[in-house]
Amino acid sequence: ILMLELSLLFMAAGKSSRFGGEPKLLAKIGPSKESLFEISFQQIIKYINVNHIHLVVNEDNAINIINEVKEVRYKYGLSFEITTSIQEIPQFREKPWGTGEAAASAWSYIKKPFLLLNSDDLYDEKTFEQISKECDITKNYVIGYQLGKTLKNKKKANRAFIEEKNEQVSILREKLNIERIYYKDYELDNLYVSVNLFLLQPPVLMCLLELSEDFKKEYDLDMTNETLLPDFINSIIKKDQIELHLIKSQGDWNGVTFKTDIEEIKKELKKKN
Repeated sequence: ILMLELSLLFMAAGKSSRFGGEPKLLAKIGPSKESLFEISFQQIIKYINVNHIHLVVNEDNAINIINEVKEVRYKYGLSFEITTSIQEIPQFREKPWGTGEAAASAWSYIKKPFLLLNSDDLYDEKTFEQISKECDITKNYVIGYQLGKTLKNKKKANRAFIEEKNEQVSILREKLNIERIYYKDYELDNLYVSVNLFLLQPPVLMCLLELSEDFKKEYDLDMTNETLLPDFINSIIKKDQIELHLIKSQGDWNGVTFKTDIEEIKKELKKKN
């Protein structure tokens, strides 16, 4: 079988403050103490030929993350390019400019179709199998998950609800601080949300960059306002700069926010093995 060939763009510039400060993608979750990054990578390479990994990191975590990715590349005997960009925190701000700007920072590095992923999420190998079978490598996709699969416990979360019109995504509607109990079973099964997993074409990054530059000019002295990737994606949909298609993942999803999430993920991985 001819495998899809893609670049990977990992978003790993967050401060992980609720996680104690260390990068979540280095958390040991595998049966033999494999990192979250390695487990994610194992799932991906079963179905996708990775030609390049770009990491958006911060000043504090850059070295540890780059080392882990290089070690994993070596362990699996693969040769692909690894590049990085550092998302800096401007002097007048407490935190970086957010996910929209983080993704945009990869514009000069990524030249081929790519998967954009959160570095602290496990998207499940079923998802990557679907991507390899269902995606046309020349198009843009958001990979959506059933709402219920992304709200597993009683913790509050932000989710971008995917709305479609004529088989194309019309908007990612961000809802903040939602909980599982707010929804009926029917909604948990039939509403699809984005958890920042996209297959995109390189020109999209230029669109994100323009939006990011405009945003920074507009909020120049603002301490807290952030560029949110779903908002940026909505802007480029509105301007007809992108046709975004939805793939409904049949896979599971696990996100890491708190240390307690690690045990949950370990249990789920054990069940699968």
